[in-house]
Amino acid sequence: MLPHRDRSALRKIEEELAASDPVFAATLSQSVLPAQSRRWRKILVLAEATVLLMLVFGLMAGDTGWFLWGLLAAPLLVWAHRAMLQRGGERAADDQP
Repeated sequence: MLPHRDRSALRKIEEELAASDPVFAATLSQSVLPAQSRRWRKILVLAEATVLLMLVFGLMAGDTGWFLWGLLAAPLLVWAHRAMLQRGGERAADDQP
């Protein structure tokens, strides 16, 4: 978190930039996730697909092992999603004045 003086200086720079070049300022204001965050989101999607396949395969084939491992992995995915959402919410709160 930046001190009030630094935040007001940054806000003033943003206002001057928006007044001089609105298109550039609009481009900069668009939120883009960092590469590491995008990579983790892709990994989570792949993990979700894997767990879903484990559950379906375990149910359809009657293989208890696959089903139980998928069932054990599901809460971990819920925890990972909640952690990512909380971290994203903290970043958004830091960006606002």
